[in-house]
Amino acid sequence: MAVTIAKATAKLGVVGGTVYFTAKEGLWGNSKETNDAYKRLKSKTLDEWLPASVDMKPSTSKKLVSKPLMQKKEETPAVKSQQPSQYNACVNTVFKTLADLPETVPVKVNSVVTYFKNLG
Repeated sequence: MAVTIAKATAKLGVVGGTVYFTAKEGLWGNSKETNDAYKRLKSKTLDEWLPASVDMKPSTSKKLVSKPLMQKKEETPAVKSQQPSQYNACVNTVFKTLADLPETVPVKVNSVVTYFKNLG
């Protein structure tokens, strides 16, 4: 019981600390604050984030984000031009299925009931 409470408290502390840290850094603000926080995170090294009492190997002083997180990918014109029609077809299928539910559900339920009756 005490171990469970200790685990829950530790998890809650980690989550609370993470939320506090991200709020302090500006990740929960508007897009400008978030962009500024990303730039700060990208510019700092691991040694700058950790307290001086933590003994680190020399190889860990690299930047936290060494590569750009977002890279511009090449556009595929054939796929991009089809996206609106594919999206519309998907939406139409979803709503057609929802509209047909009152007719299809009783038929499917009857087929399941018949299947289980034939098993017995």
